[in-house]
Amino acid sequence: MMSALIIFITVSLLTISLFVVERFIFYPFKGTGERWLHHSDYNGRHVTFKSKHNQLSGWFYGENNACPKGLIIFSHGMGVASEYYLPEILYYAGKGYKVFAFDNTGYGANRGQFLGFSQAVFDLKCAIDYADDGALPVTLIGHSMGGYAVCCVLKRLNLSEHNIKNIVTYAALDNLPEVALDFLNARGSLIRTLLAKIICFGQFLLFGTSAYLKASDMVDKNQQIQFIMIHGDKDDEIDINTASVISKKCTNPNVTKMIISDPEINTHMGVVRKNGMAANGINKEIVERIAEKL
Repeated sequence: MMSALIIFITVSLLTISLFVVERFIFYPFKGTGERWLHHSDYNGRHVTFKSKHNQLSGWFYGENNACPKGLIIFSHGMGVASEYYLPEILYYAGKGYKVFAFDNTGYGANRGQFLGFSQAVFDLKCAIDYADDGALPVTLIGHSMGGYAVCCVLKRLNLSEHNIKNIVTYAALDNLPEVALDFLNARGSLIRTLLAKIICFGQFLLFGTSAYLKASDMVDKNQQIQFIMIHGDKDDEIDINTASVISKKCTNPNVTKMIISDPEINTHMGVVRKNGMAANGINKEIVERIAEKL
């Protein structure tokens, strides 16, 4: 009886400790950024929708466009909120698209615990189900974690209800295990590799097998969708040669890979805009190349 109690207490303490570690690693960005554009300064229509028991904020732009070309839904990266991408959002709205942006669970002013990439996938599914009424072809655009989400959400969607035509990824990761290895600089280190596996196990306890989804698998399983992948060759967060979706071999013939080598826009945040500063406008050449393919 005493041995069973000791085992129970030990397992409970380890589980709680692991939960705390996962929460620290995936702690969301709160509030807004001083040097960003802000939703409150533009004419986006603010809405709320549910992701399980959490209420998330979203914003529609370009709703006044006559005969919109399509619906674009943005999925933001880890460590920033949807406002960071307002230059891109406003660009596409100005090009005749209806655009929907939202903040993930716990991000911005949203409540709730954000505990991993799988949460971003589920939040995006709820955003698509809310924003897409089936009237327009849909393009999903995501950066970093959001790039992973726009691919992996295909596993969760009823694609007969959503006309997903294009998926655009900026600096997207492919899967959690490889990102964990790079995050801990664990390649070649037995102890750090073990720690990376523990982080992944914690995600498994939280999200089940969803924690091990690979973005590249969804690319190959959905060959009717056009994928546009953008990645900087000096990405300092998602290594272009290891953990990135762009590094994986794909059988999907509808994949376009754009490897960016220009200085100041070939980094993890730089591919979104020069030097990663949200107030500095868009990377015009990149968004124009994307817009030509949509």
